[in-house]
Amino acid sequence: MIPNRTLVAAACLAALPLCVGAEEAPDATPEVLIDRTTERVLLDACAYLRSADRFSVTVEIDFDEVLTSGQKVQYSREAVVTLERPNRLRAESESDRGARELVYDGKAVTVFRPDSGVYAVVPAPETIDALLDVLEDKGLVLPLDDLLRTHPCAGIAEHLKTGTYAGRHWVSGGWHHHLLLTTDAVDVQMWVALGDEPEIRKVVITYRDAPGMPQYRALLTGWDFAPEIDGASFTFTPPEGAKQVSFRGASEPTGGSEQ
Repeated sequence: MIPNRTLVAAACLAALPLCVGAEEAPDATPEVLIDRTTERVLLDACAYLRSADRFSVTVEIDFDEVLTSGQKVQYSREAVVTLERPNRLRAESESDRGARELVYDGKAVTVFRPDSGVYAVVPAPETIDALLDVLEDKGLVLPLDDLLRTHPCAGIAEHLKTGTYAGRHWVSGGWHHHLLLTTDAVDVQMWVALGDEPEIRKVVITYRDAPGMPQYRALLTGWDFAPEIDGASFTFTPPEGAKQVSFRGASEPTGGSEQ
């Protein structure tokens, strides 16, 4: 399974200045075709998120794993992410393969596995962006990795091939802009809330070139851009009986559980 950071990277690929309506940019690279409405919606969604000093969100994820027989098996994961820029982060998740808590206070990052009662603590860089790079190098990718960064759309526009507005469609009790994006490797559908709060509410990725064309689906609910955050949320206190171990990065097979 392709790492989860593709979820947001693919979803935000168009939200940079190179993403202009093809009819207005005769000198633009011909491979990149994005309509005006898609560009506007993506720009608004990324700018809205980029302006947030803190937020919390719940993510419900379903992902496919394709067996050697060709049959698909669907797994699920739910995560709650709380962030306060520039250096406070908490991510709690649970899936078919167990629970995980990650706590970062600007000095150290702790990963705790409640099911096994073990945790690891390592020194961490001073910003969330730098932390995410370190974690990725260790094979541990957080849900919505790109959305957590200071500039969630930077450095990824070059992968976009097309962006098409599919209309206004219904998701989770409301109408949303429905966008269709493609890159060389994936097809992305993204639903963005209408109005003055353009929250990204749903993303579906189809890994077009992978055997069986597996999908990754994420529903984002409970966006809160003014959460009441207890300072203790970003401090890890080991529960009684917990055992500290060395940090070894991702400890589960790559198939979606860490995605």
